Amino acid sequence: MPRYYALGSGFKAMHFVPHIPRTKSTRVPATTHGITISTRGRETQVSNVSLVPWVLPLAILLSIALAALLAFIVNMKRKRGQHRPIGDSRRSSYDNPGFTALSAPAGDNVLEDIINQNILSAPLQTVLDNLDVLEELVILLDPESPGIKNTKHLASLCSFPSTWTTYAYSMKESKSPLKALLEGVTSRNPDWTVGHLAKLLRHMERNDAIAALSKIRLNVIGV
Repeated sequence: MPRYYALGSGFKAMHFVPHIPRTKSTRVPATTHGITISTRGRETQVSNVSLVPWVLPLAILLSIALAALLAFIVNMKRKRGQHRPIGDSRRSSYDNPGFTALSAPAGDNVLEDIINQNILSAPLQTVLDNLDVLEELVILLDPESPGIKNTKHLASLCSFPSTWTTYAYSMKESKSPLKALLEGVTSRNPDWTVGHLAKLLRHMERNDAIAALSKIRLNVIGV
């Protein structure tokens, strides 16, 4: 309501403006340790919740568990390798119908079951004297077939250098590399027998060639 005051000769109206108290503003100060909220003179401080104290132990625990799992897997693989049969990982390089494949750890007794003992103890020259057997061995061993060991591998087992093998194969049109190899072996090792050759063929897993040796006839003089 306006009030009137007497000023000199007249009255002058003055308006009265009521006083309204101001409320305190809300402020959020930037702090590094917490958040402070102030409303109407009351301040509430909320502390930050740190995640660091439990993250580090969890990472260490996971690392230990992973290392234990890897150690367990490696140990299991080693045990399986120790108990795996030797012959399981090897296969015959040639499948001959009607002929029983030799197992990898086979000994002399297996050869004796296939080849007569008299043949095994005969001089290696006997193979050269049996032309039919020699021809069959040439057909089996001289060709170069992928994945099948041949005369080149046999020459390597007999300690012949690769240069000799290369030369022998370059002359195969006139003379069989296998025949040249057998002649060279009998010249360098006259005490070798058919059994020596059979063992090398068994090492090469050429069971078909071992079967051909069983057809050797003794007391045959080659031409």
